Amino acid sequence: MVDPIELNDALERLQAFLDGADLDGAVDFLRTLHPADSAELIAELEPEQQGAVVDLLQAPELAEVFEQLDEEDMADVAQHLDVEMLADVLDEMEPDMAADLLAELEPEQAAEVLEQMEEPADVAALMTYAPDTAGGIMTAAPPSLRRFWTVTESIRFLRLHYAEEEDFFALYVLDRHARLIGLVDLKALILAEPEQTVEEIMDRTVISVRATADQEEVAQLLQRYDLVSLPVVDDEERLIGIVTIDDVVDVIEEEATEDIYHLAQMSPDSEIYSPILEAVRNRLPWLVVNLGTAFLAATVVTHFESTIAQAAVLAAFMPIVAGQGGNAGTQTMTIMVRSLALKEIAPRDTFWALWHEARVGVINGLTMGILVALIAGFWQHSPYLGLVLGLAMLSNFTIAAMAGVVVPMILKVTRVDPALASGIFVTAFTDIFGFLVFLGLATYFLQYLA
Repeated sequence: MVDPIELNDALERLQAFLDGADLDGAVDFLRTLHPADSAELIAELEPEQQGAVVDLLQAPELAEVFEQLDEEDMADVAQHLDVEMLADVLDEMEPDMAADLLAELEPEQAAEVLEQMEEPADVAALMTYAPDTAGGIMTAAPPSLRRFWTVTESIRFLRLHYAEEEDFFALYVLDRHARLIGLVDLKALILAEPEQTVEEIMDRTVISVRATADQEEVAQLLQRYDLVSLPVVDDEERLIGIVTIDDVVDVIEEEATEDIYHLAQMSPDSEIYSPILEAVRNRLPWLVVNLGTAFLAATVVTHFESTIAQAAVLAAFMPIVAGQGGNAGTQTMTIMVRSLALKEIAPRDTFWALWHEARVGVINGLTMGILVALIAGFWQHSPYLGLVLGLAMLSNFTIAAMAGVVVPMILKVTRVDPALASGIFVTAFTDIFGFLVFLGLATYFLQYLA
């Protein structure tokens, strides 16, 4: 049994071995840990220390460690291995993980490692698919059944081909052309009569996915149908691999991180300690775009300079109108981006989404408008100021709700990631129209405000 560890304490202990030049002690300590913990500790070491530790680990041990690292860390650790040793490690790894590692290497180095591997075929086949597709995250197809086999023959086949399988997800049934035609539950196979055929007990309604499908679609299918594995087929319905639930956990984290970063107009590769120039390059372009939309809002304000000059108190309330409208727009936009990503809605649903969110915007705007009107009216002893603020708040909340629906939908139709650009345009709408409505109403009621 391997108990969970406190990683900081474990790193200090490992560092103590290394500071004392006790490499054997460091490696023996790593061997007492779960591979996931060993992988995280090795990833935290300095390059020289990584190389010293890796040199003392065997290929099967390194394979377990590599399978727990992300692609970038795998590539970093792999640089400490010669081609022959790296090929031995990849032979011990699951084909999909080996393909991920090779994709991080220089093409010449990857080709050299593949040439040294004993069983490169499965790995090479996976590398033909884009990394963010079903084909890119799948592993090799498992040994499969034939429909005319009896239960007795099938069980004999499983004992022969699944003797060393760690994961036993599903039994797929293929026809003579290797096309996927059914699925057999292990429980059904055990309880069936020995002379029954696979065709009699198999389920013909098999959910599968094309190799070119986006990895996010794969994750959604596994979640929707509570699957632990999903078969991947080619254009002729031939089984070419499977995606398992552990592969999809990483995909879900990756996609969630990507969407969060996109909402902030940042690169998905951004990290807290990424190089300064890289961090600036990832963030600065969208800040420039934001600056452009901010100047548009400022241009609106300049058209009301005389109004603000005669009623300077308006300047104090402008951020409230714009800020609250921006918050409301972000709420709607976030729900829309998530719903589009999960395929809960599509562009054809724009009218109903607008109808729903417009009503929410009106109710929220009316509530916040009355509240702000009362506060401003009593604070500044001006019921007309309260009226202007209340009407502006109601208008901007309604505009924000509509922009939060329309902008992501338009971006989706134009094949631009809604998570990437929605925030900028929704904020621009709420700022520009918020100022326009607020200052326009103030100009109309100026004789009562000045």
